[in-house]
Amino acid sequence: MTVLIIMAIFGGAAYVIVSPLRRHVHMMQQHTYRIDRYWQWYAARWRKEYRKAELVLFLPPLLALINTLAFAIAEICLCGLLLLIYWPRPAREKKPLVFTPRARRLYVLAVALVAADALILLIFPYPLLIGAALIVMCALASLYVIAANWLLGPRERSINDGFLHQAADKIAGLPELVKIGITGSYGKTSTKLIMGAVLGEKYRVCVTPGSFNTPMGVTRVIRETLSPLDEIFVCEMGAKQRGDIAELCALVRPKLGVLTAIGEQHLESFGSVEAIIDTKFELIESLPPDGLAIVNGDDPRIAANLQRSPSRVLRYGLNPEFDYWADQISYGPQGATFVYHHGGESGEFSTCLLGRHMVSNILASLAVADQLGLSLAQMQRAVKALRPIEHRLQLRPAGDYSVIDDAFNANPAGAKAALEVLAAFGGGQKIIVTPGMVELGEREYELNFELGRHMAAVCDWIILVGPAQSRPLREGALAADYARERLIVVADLNEARQHLGRIVRPGDVVLFENDLPDTYNE
Repeated sequence: MTVLIIMAIFGGAAYVIVSPLRRHVHMMQQHTYRIDRYWQWYAARWRKEYRKAELVLFLPPLLALINTLAFAIAEICLCGLLLLIYWPRPAREKKPLVFTPRARRLYVLAVALVAADALILLIFPYPLLIGAALIVMCALASLYVIAANWLLGPRERSINDGFLHQAADKIAGLPELVKIGITGSYGKTSTKLIMGAVLGEKYRVCVTPGSFNTPMGVTRVIRETLSPLDEIFVCEMGAKQRGDIAELCALVRPKLGVLTAIGEQHLESFGSVEAIIDTKFELIESLPPDGLAIVNGDDPRIAANLQRSPSRVLRYGLNPEFDYWADQISYGPQGATFVYHHGGESGEFSTCLLGRHMVSNILASLAVADQLGLSLAQMQRAVKALRPIEHRLQLRPAGDYSVIDDAFNANPAGAKAALEVLAAFGGGQKIIVTPGMVELGEREYELNFELGRHMAAVCDWIILVGPAQSRPLREGALAADYARERLIVVADLNEARQHLGRIVRPGDVVLFENDLPDTYNE
């Protein structure tokens, strides 16, 4: 009987403790293995992570005090039943855990730490002590992942340093390669993809894929993708704190830098707008004296800091005083047209890309292309051939209604532009599905509240994802006298789709605005 009880205790404990380790490894990976960022996420969500199933482990040590086989069997059955009842069903992951070599090392070491503690417990003959210890181990499963990540730190840094040196040596061995860095609070990924397509009209171009904008992501691209035959390397540079861009510039050493915008995105991790400005300008300040900075002149924060550039600066935007500018902008459900100007040269451009802000992203690419010798005809042909960028105001048919997929947008300017695009559609109902915007620091409530007001002015139906996260949106919409019966709050995207099936009609347009990562699941 004693053996049976011990097996029940440790079997259930192993399942309850080890199982959540995978989720915590997943979250650690999504926070780029930074303990400080991971802990900030966990501290805000620990109540959800602590499950009722863990409380079941109190039962074995308590029932073990009754030394009969009948109670032992009943105990095992009860524990199993309660675990089945209370064990959370796995939610669909938007960005699944990728078991890279680093993730595997982290998971294995975390499991080993749990096993070591469990073995130590075996030397104690006191059931209540064992039960209490198991409860603590369950509740603090995240600490095993943190401890494993910390213990692996020196080894991981050594591995990463080796990869970084290999990438630096490789790119230094390509002196003829034109290296372009792109950063900004928003617009950098779209600009990068547009620029790669435009420059591809004349050159062989290597572009960092997807959101590969961290030191290790860029390192991987250089080591595995960049070819000696490539003539241009377009590198997106992301950041969440001071020094992130400088680290990327030390690796890539760009001669041409593009700054798309400076806004409140990631304000939570930066701490202040001034820190965001300093970090984004790390790209411009890293350029050599014979380099070139191409910046969005319409952005007041950029315009106020141009003196920080050690190299020549060219501005693009909507002002005729800029080096590259556009006017006669027309946009609608089928895309946009505009007239491009540079010096004495002008030309009409058309694109299927949606949104006024896409014109700005295209202008940045045209400025770079012009500086690298592309003709007006080449640029016009490339822009006309651009295809919609996945999850960035991507218009997709969905049977008898249309979907605007803007899932990768999470900034105030982009959200405003998306609502402008939605408003341009005529005919059926205009429906938005969104959880709102995050990482906006102390302005998060204010900016989401304003977004809610804008949504109320455009949308026939509003579906908000996440009751807590979307509260400012709801309050903003209601403050604008939006009809309560047309405002729906749901727990997740799956529930939102169920409501969509009920309200959508032929000819309607549905905007999916921002799709938060798994770290924001409520």
